[in-house]
Amino acid sequence: MLNDDDLNRYARQVIIPNFDEEGQEKLLKTKCLIVGAGGLGCPVALYCSAAGFGHIEIFDNDVIEISNLNRQIAYKNNEIGNSKAENLVKECQKLNPNISINSKKEIFDESINIDNFDIIFDCSDNSKTKYIMNFLSHKNKKILISGSAIQMEGQLAIWKSGLNTDYPCYECIFPKTSETAPISNCREAGIIGPVTGLIGSMQVNEAIKEIALDDYQSTAGNLFLYDGITQNLDKIRLTKNYQCPVCSI
Repeated sequence: MLNDDDLNRYARQVIIPNFDEEGQEKLLKTKCLIVGAGGLGCPVALYCSAAGFGHIEIFDNDVIEISNLNRQIAYKNNEIGNSKAENLVKECQKLNPNISINSKKEIFDESINIDNFDIIFDCSDNSKTKYIMNFLSHKNKKILISGSAIQMEGQLAIWKSGLNTDYPCYECIFPKTSETAPISNCREAGIIGPVTGLIGSMQVNEAIKEIALDDYQSTAGNLFLYDGITQNLDKIRLTKNYQCPVCSI
């Protein structure tokens, strides 16, 4: 049951049809893992905290640099050199002190146990980590909500291959290759801050739908492509690869 503070804090959510108090109670029971506390991780963590996701854990072993500040909106100039994960937790606690949130200053790898989480947010900026998250999420039957952003473009996808064999996984669509990959991180290619804010917000919106809404159409099995120049948002239906090494497990 929601208490009076909950009803006041989440008032604008619980009045939404098909969400109401039951949806908020579901969010408060949800355990989220956020991998990456950068341009995507900041808005994801802040909006998850504001929405009332009750249990949040943030993985990132990096520290705040001045070049982060154009997009990593949880950090301030006087916090340069601090741990990103620890700083982000503090900002989320300021926003909502009623949730449980903690940080892990570690590299996310295959040894991480994700079994206790309901939602995995991929806010990383490297392909190795994305493949690890995909494998673990598939193996442990978890919902993986993946975002990426570079220059003035962004991508979003919801991966549920472990829960439904008809859905593709990340590696179905982006198979590993021995070829040299194009530049895919903002450190080398650049990034506009509002693009990460938009994609991060969309990631949380999808998580709210997956957890709190009963009568809705999941967007899993689609890839969303955002173009910040033209303001186009394209939706591409994805096809599962039944020879995928992850899905074949």
